[in-house]
Amino acid sequence: MAVITNRLAAVRSRTATDSWVGRVLTSTLLAAVVLVLAQHSGLWLLAVVVVVLAELWPLRAVARSDWGRVWQDQASQVLMGAGIAMVIATSPRFVTQAVATVLYVAWRTWWMGESRSQNSKFDLPNLLVVLAVLYEALFLMAAVPAFRMPFWLVLGLVWIASYAAVQAVLARRGERMAQVMAATWALLCAEISWVLLIWLSTYTLTGGYLLVPQPALVLTALAYCFGSIYVSQRAGKLSRGRLTEYLLIGLILIAVVITGTSWKGGTQ
Repeated sequence: MAVITNRLAAVRSRTATDSWVGRVLTSTLLAAVVLVLAQHSGLWLLAVVVVVLAELWPLRAVARSDWGRVWQDQASQVLMGAGIAMVIATSPRFVTQAVATVLYVAWRTWWMGESRSQNSKFDLPNLLVVLAVLYEALFLMAAVPAFRMPFWLVLGLVWIASYAAVQAVLARRGERMAQVMAATWALLCAEISWVLLIWLSTYTLTGGYLLVPQPALVLTALAYCFGSIYVSQRAGKLSRGRLTEYLLIGLILIAVVITGTSWKGGTQ
């Protein structure tokens, strides 16, 4: 393990992205390409491919036996970039697209430096942000009329994205049950998505500048609850008060679903 870590560190030390300026420049360039491609509805998939190729480029410099470790290090950047590309593609207003691009540049610049730290205190908060963007992107793909991604494809991508994001972070942190925990979370997300997609609702905020699909809101809140329980349990600080807090959040989510959903079998 130490040999793999040292080898990857040596690869990274030879790249220009070690400097803050280098991270800003590479993040800005990648974000600009994603923005230009994703603005055209027919090219959003190409934007995703560009992100995947750019973020997994370090694979070329390591042996195949080290590819798993490279994926763990790069997974958040791959998934966030793909999510941003889909958010830009489905956003009807240029202001929203521009804001998403700027936030992506800021996030990637910060995370490229922070991700070098093993067991960073920001690993799990960052995972929540990545999941939130992914769920927003995937359910927008299902809700926006110009795309209307098939039901089965959305469910499959929700499972894959949930598993990939969680497994990479937990494995990177040395969690022995990473695959089991990731698969369990992915299955839960797929089951909840299956129900909520039947009565898909989308909240329109700030005059249409922000669209928030209900399933994305629910899954993100659940990710916060389960993530907080995991952190508290691992730290030995899981108390009755914390469990009560998460129960209240769950009740609020149920209330939001009941009051904010059109139960006529359509989407809105």
